[in-house]
Amino acid sequence: MKKLLVGLTVLLLHTAAAHAQQILPEPVPPPPAAPPPPAPAPEAQPAQELPPAYAPPPGYVPPPAQPIYGPPPAYGAPPAYAPRAYGPPPYQPYRYAPYRYAPPTYYTYPPPPPPPRDVLYRPFTLGGGIGFGGLVFEDHSTGKQIHQNGLAYTFRMGFGLHPGLLLLWDVEGAAANYGSSTVSQTANLLALQIFVTHRLFIKGGFGLADAVQDNEPTQWGAAAMGGIGYELVQGWNWSFDIEATITGTHLNSNGNDQTWTNWSLVNFALNFF
Repeated sequence: MKKLLVGLTVLLLHTAAAHAQQILPEPVPPPPAAPPPPAPAPEAQPAQELPPAYAPPPGYVPPPAQPIYGPPPAYGAPPAYAPRAYGPPPYQPYRYAPYRYAPPTYYTYPPPPPPPRDVLYRPFTLGGGIGFGGLVFEDHSTGKQIHQNGLAYTFRMGFGLHPGLLLLWDVEGAAANYGSSTVSQTANLLALQIFVTHRLFIKGGFGLADAVQDNEPTQWGAAAMGGIGYELVQGWNWSFDIEATITGTHLNSNGNDQTWTNWSLVNFALNFF
């Protein structure tokens, strides 16, 4: 009997559970959540004591929380300005202006100075001088070669072929006294004068020479000359030099060949160019 009761009880429990699973009530939505309560105002923190290093100095008064301003100043009414009447501008006739603006200013450097004049550039030259010299000639009466000191002279005229190169008509001569006679020889030469340096020069040439002894007839012969000189002073258009020359002449007197030589040991010459 007990087993039957237990079996019925179990069957009823299973039936009730199955029925409850098939018929369930609809779920009820939960109510909306209430807004969170406002945060409480922060409580005033009690004043903390600052360390001695950060404490305000004695007698310090803190400023007020809000500045206190007085009433604004009162301003009067602005001054009244009377309107000003402007007339038409005065009439001005039109004038043509070639430049609206000032022309630009150009700065130029002055031209370089001309190079200094070269004193060796002598388009034309003229000069002459005298000095100490002598003659070597043959005595007509004895036929001996005589060496006699005397006066030397020179004269030149010509033009420059190139700076430092002159083409000259050069006259070289000497006169000497021999006993009661006066002997002289003068050579007319076509010569070249070349400046080896700015002051030192050499010259040489060929031409004709005449030899005279007292009142005897003049003898002519071919002559050749060589010389050297040095310009002591060189001015703007003049110079002063010393020079030494030797000129040899071949003479034929009555079928007798003779050689006369005139020389200048030191000639002082002044030249213009």
